[in-house]
Amino acid sequence: MTIRATGTADARTTFYRDHLWIPLAVSLPLLLALEATGLDHVISNGFFDSATGRFPMRYNATFEIVTHQWAKYVVVLIACAMIAAWVLSFVLPALKERRRVLLFLSLALTLAPATVSVFKALSPRSCPYDLVEYGGSAPYLGLFEAAPPGRLPGRCFPSGHASAGFCLLAFYFAGRAAGSRRLMRAGLWTGFGAGMAFGLARVSQGAHFLSHNLWSALVCWLVILALYLLIFGPPRSATLGPLPGPSFAQD
Repeated sequence: MTIRATGTADARTTFYRDHLWIPLAVSLPLLLALEATGLDHVISNGFFDSATGRFPMRYNATFEIVTHQWAKYVVVLIACAMIAAWVLSFVLPALKERRRVLLFLSLALTLAPATVSVFKALSPRSCPYDLVEYGGSAPYLGLFEAAPPGRLPGRCFPSGHASAGFCLLAFYFAGRAAGSRRLMRAGLWTGFGAGMAFGLARVSQGAHFLSHNLWSALVCWLVILALYLLIFGPPRSATLGPLPGPSFAQD
């Protein structure tokens, strides 16, 4: 019994280290550095045309339709498919054993972007194209600054669009729950890649700073992690324990 308890404690320590403490230790200094050094502005300046006083890509049809609208709709369809599969798990025996995984994905794909949207709705910070330095009228506000008296909040932080991609990180945790390293890798790279692609497209349009996207990634990760712990609990061993059934390929 002592060996098992020690193994459980070690597994939990490793899990929290890899999924909470290391991400925080890496991301928070980077995010603070992006603002403190002005690197956010340096990156956005590369997409700004000072001669015309605008971001040339702001109204680009390809970016607006493909990376801003269609990409978001694809993720919404994925979320709807997971919700539908979870509902069907109550009537289809083939899905019953995956009910908890499907419930987790349904919640993660909706609550992670929703949390980012709440923060965004409450934020006083404005989008780059609304700032004085980029031809707008709003002042630049630091991370903890409030909007000046009489000034409406900018509601542009963190990036809501990037969260549509970063919420796909939920499939990494679904892979852990299902014991599939293949799904873990796919979820990790697809979620991070989609979030950065969506976010950088908006950076080029002057809609967000790079740090807005990375804050969105951190919020999504923490929400998804919290849901994983709520639904599956911390790991009891260092080995991935696959759930029964053939729905996820093992690796």
